[in-house]
Amino acid sequence: MRRMISGVAMALTLSGAGGSVLAQSYSSGPYQYGAPGAYGRERTDHALFDRVRMDLDRAAAYPYASRPDRKRFDEARREFFDFEARFDQGRYDRHVFDTAIDRINRVVSQNSLDPRERGTLSDDLRQLRDYREFRAHNRGGNYGAWSYR
Repeated sequence: MRRMISGVAMALTLSGAGGSVLAQSYSSGPYQYGAPGAYGRERTDHALFDRVRMDLDRAAAYPYASRPDRKRFDEARREFFDFEARFDQGRYDRHVFDTAIDRINRVVSQNSLDPRERGTLSDDLRQLRDYREFRAHNRGGNYGAWSYR
């Protein structure tokens, strides 16, 4: 009986350690975009973009937003959608990306937001800027179908 319990405990310990190793290999840190790994470049890029879009949608649901606040949310979401649509077609358009970042920055700096949402969107802005910097410094990298405009 002791042997079986120690075997189960060892298996649980090893499976927990294996899970933490896998979790570490899929980091969303600032310079992990496009890093080689099991998930590939496309998934890490889209994970960032999906999270930003969800955070914008959640922040836009703020019940006390004024009409100008709503307009800034709509503009930020539209510009970010435009960038994502081009990116999905294999085009990384730096100008459209810069415009989307600028619109999200306006939402953060000029809108009345819940403090948690403001913090989340500020973090998203930092990660988008890091991503932009990563792409600017790695132009010569192997991006497959992605091109620069």
